[in-house]
Amino acid sequence: MIETNAKPEQGFSPAEEKSAGMVDARMELLQRVLASRTFAKSVRLTRFLEFICLRTIEGNARELNEHEIGIHVFARSPAYSASDDSIVRTQARLLRQRLEEYFEHECPTCPMVISIPKGGYVPVFEPRNTASKAPVYAPLAPIQTDESPAIPSVRENADKDSPDARSRRKWIYGTLAAGVTGVLLGLFLSYLWSTSRNQGPSDALWSSIFSRGRSVVIVPSDDALVLFEELTQASVPLDEYLSGSYLGKSNLPHAGTAPLTSDWFAAHQYTSSADLNLAMRLGQLPEAVNGKVATRNARVLRIDDLKSNNVILIGGIASNPWVGLFSDRLNFDVNYDWKSSEGYVLNKHPLPGEATIYRDAISADGTRRSYGVLVFLPGIEDNGQALLFEGTGMAGTEAAADFPFNPTSFRSFAQQIGATSGKMPYFEALIETTSIAGNAPEARLIAYRLIKP
Repeated sequence: MIETNAKPEQGFSPAEEKSAGMVDARMELLQRVLASRTFAKSVRLTRFLEFICLRTIEGNARELNEHEIGIHVFARSPAYSASDDSIVRTQARLLRQRLEEYFEHECPTCPMVISIPKGGYVPVFEPRNTASKAPVYAPLAPIQTDESPAIPSVRENADKDSPDARSRRKWIYGTLAAGVTGVLLGLFLSYLWSTSRNQGPSDALWSSIFSRGRSVVIVPSDDALVLFEELTQASVPLDEYLSGSYLGKSNLPHAGTAPLTSDWFAAHQYTSSADLNLAMRLGQLPEAVNGKVATRNARVLRIDDLKSNNVILIGGIASNPWVGLFSDRLNFDVNYDWKSSEGYVLNKHPLPGEATIYRDAISADGTRRSYGVLVFLPGIEDNGQALLFEGTGMAGTEAAADFPFNPTSFRSFAQQIGATSGKMPYFEALIETTSIAGNAPEARLIAYRLIKP
C-alpha cells in the first residue's frame, strides 16, 4: 500500500534535500518494480514488497519482523503465532525469487536492484554488479530504462590514443547511438499506439469520461479502511466513513502496538500500487492529456466533487464506500462478507443461465475465482459521467480495470451493446477471473446489462 498523505510545501536544508533525493530514487525504483509484468498480477507479493520497502525508506526498518508483517500484510490476528503459521516465511521465499526474476529477465540493465537477504525481511537497495554489497543510501542517479542503458565513466587522464581508450570511446558512442535510436523508436511506437488505439472500441468510452469542458476526479481505494474492516469484521457505511464516527464506536482488538489504534487509522491514508497504476494509466490516455484530471483520496472527497465533475471510482464498496451511491441503480451489486472473509456479487435480476450470487471461491487445485464489475453510467443526479472499477477483491478489480484496455475482448463487447465510434451506451459488465498464487492470467465477460439514462 502506498501512503497518500501530502505534506505542506516548505523549504529544505541541503541535508534534507539530499535525504529527499535518496527517498525519491528508492521510491522510483520500487514503483517501477511494482508496476512490472513480473509483479502486476501478484497481489500478495506486491503488498509484501510495498510494506517492507516503505518501512525501510521511512527509516523504520527495525520494525520489520515476521509477526508485524503477518499482521499488516497478511491480515493475521495480532495474537497469531509466527512459529505455527509460516505464511510470511513462505511468501518471503517467493518474493526473493520474484525479485531475482524481475532484475534478471524484465529489467536486466537496471543499475540498481532490490534484494532481501536471507534470515531477515529488510530490503536492500544496492548497485548491480559491484564488488561492494553494502546497502546504498546515497543520492542515486536517475534510473535508466531498458532503451537507455547506463554509461560507465571514463577517467579523464586515460591515454586517449591507447587501444583501451579507443575501445571505450567506441563502446560509449555505440551505446549513445543505441540509446538515441531506442528513444526515437519508443516515440514512434508510442505514436503508432496512440493512433491505432484511437480507432479502437474503447475510444468512445474514454471520450465520454474525459469530455471537454469537464474535469475528471479519479478516486482510488482506501486500503487503511480495508485493514480496519478486517480487524473489526464489519463494513463501514459511507456516512460514518466521511464523518469518522466509525473510529469512535469500534472495538479494535488489542494489538500491543500503536499502529493499530483508532488514532492511527484516522491519521493514515493508504491505497494500493495497482490502483495508483490504473490512475496513472488513465491519466496518460490521449483523451485525458489535454483535460483536467485529478486524483483524490476517498476520505477527503465530498459529494459536491461528484456533482461538479466526471468521476472514476476504483475498488469495491469495502475499499471505496463512494460506490455505494450507485448501488441502487445497478443490477450487479458488489459486496463483501467480513465474517466469512468472502467477496461476492449479487445478481439482482438474473436472466436465464445466470446465477443469483457469484461468490469468490478456491478450487481443489488452488485456483481462486474472483469477480469484477465495470460500470459506465450517468453521474450523481444524472450530472456528468461516472466510471466504476469494482471487484470482490484486488484480483477482481484488476480484471475490471484490464477489460477496457483489452482490444479483442472489449471490441466484442462493444459490438454486442451497439457502441459506435462516437457513442458508448451506459452499461455494467460482470467479469470472472481465475488466479493461482495471486496471479490472474484469465478473465472473461460472463454477463452484462445496459443502463437506461
